[in-house]
Amino acid sequence: MDSWVPFRRSDTAKVVDLVRAVADARDPGEHGEGVEVVVEAPRLRWWRALFNRDDALAQARIVVTRDGGEVRFPFDIQLVTAHGADAAHRLGRRTGWAVSNSNGLAFLIQKGPDPDFPELVTGAVEALAKLRRQPRDGGWRARVDRAITRS
Repeated sequence: MDSWVPFRRSDTAKVVDLVRAVADARDPGEHGEGVEVVVEAPRLRWWRALFNRDDALAQARIVVTRDGGEVRFPFDIQLVTAHGADAAHRLGRRTGWAVSNSNGLAFLIQKGPDPDFPELVTGAVEALAKLRRQPRDGGWRARVDRAITRS
């Protein structure tokens, strides 16, 4: 699926359904290295972006499947924001989660052997909301990215 699915920050059911569909299909992706669900926060209004220096894209890339379509621990979210590798450490502690800034990239990692898809999506959306300084409820979107290369 290459098209964006709009959703409201207060209702992430559509995104949870996308994550479950990819996991249930055990989709290996186009290159066999897995599939991610990309969650994107709405951009700030131009005047807020100008004064807050926050005009960059804000995405959370939920790793749903890995090599060969395997769904397994760790369940992580890469944060792609204006904060760079420091993004995960700006969020504070969250029960059941770890943070990392490996190799210049920011990650949230859901602990535990089994995925909690609603919590995974909630963690991604709440992280983006905090990094975006509480953006509006509407204007969020998500899509499945099957063209992942992790080499």
